[in-house]
This record gives sequence, structure tokens and C-alpha cells, in this order.
Amino acid sequence: MLSGMSRRTLLSLLVPIALLLGYVAVRGAIRGHVDALIAASVGKPLPAFALVDEQGEEWTAERLRGKRAVLHFFRSRCGSCDVEAPEVRALEQSLPADVQLLHVVTDRLLGFPPAETAATIAGKQFAKPVLLADAAFADAFHKSQWSQVTPITYVVDAQGIVRYGLRGGQTKAAIEQALAAVR
Repeated sequence: MLSGMSRRTLLSLLVPIALLLGYVAVRGAIRGHVDALIAASVGKPLPAFALVDEQGEEWTAERLRGKRAVLHFFRSRCGSCDVEAPEVRALEQSLPADVQLLHVVTDRLLGFPPAETAATIAGKQFAKPVLLADAAFADAFHKSQWSQVTPITYVVDAQGIVRYGLRGGQTKAAIEQALAAVR
């Protein structure tokens, strides 16, 4: 069959296949690298930080001591973040008093305009604080150069140790399961 094809026809078939395979390989390598960065945060203390939320209130690691915490990283222009948002809003409504949920938007690290970030935050309709991530905070988790890889959710125990790093869109049930395993 291939012997009857012209060289041009054969190349026109092989080039797109090679490009597709290359894309899949690169994407898989990137996912593996980011998964390794996320996994490296697990088992370590929550890094010291001081970030402000969209209302101007300062949040620190010390402020979370004694509570379990969920750090939910998201960004503008993220389809998975949009799909996940209703699940996270539902989670906000059912959290026990010993859990603090903080949303962390990575838009500044990606150079998104402040107006776009404000529109994204308003559109998500989150009830819990939204922190504006800086490079040092992102570097302490999965590196600021990977800030476009969202959503990522970290679950921290009451002693301030990161116990879970969950990449990709999560369900309310999945986050609740991680929280139930953490005290």
C-alpha cells in the first residue's frame, strides 16, 4: 500500500502524525514535571507567607495555625477552573469551622490585566477569600513559571503540614475526602 503512494502524499500523512506525537510527548513531560513539583510540596510545612486578598486583608501561614486549610489555585482563562468552580462553591458552603479555604489566583504571575482578574474573581462568585499570589508564594509550591497549570488544590493539616496536592479539576467530594484524612 505505501509503495504506491507518492513521496509527497506519504510526507503529508507522516508530518501531522509526527507533530501530534511530539505534542503528546511534550504535554506528558510537562504534566509529569508539574506533578513532581506538587508532590515535592507534600509532607512539608506550609511556607511562611503574607498575601492580601481581593479586599486588602492580609493572610499569613501563622493565621492558619490550628486549622486545616485548603489552598485552591486558579487563574483567568482556565477552562478546568471554570468547570471546577461550582464544586468549590458547594464545598465552601459545607466546610466545618476548623477548615479555612483560601482561593489563590495566579493572574499577576502570568501578566493578566487587573481588570481581567477582577472580572474572573467576580465571575467565580467564591464566598471565601481570594489571595493574589506572588512569585515567592507560587515558588514555594509548584514554581511560579508553572502558574498557568491550574487548578491545583493543596490540603494542609492543623499543624501546618501540606498533606495533599491535587492537580486538575476537583469535585467537592474529592476535596472533602482529602480533608477527612487530615487532622
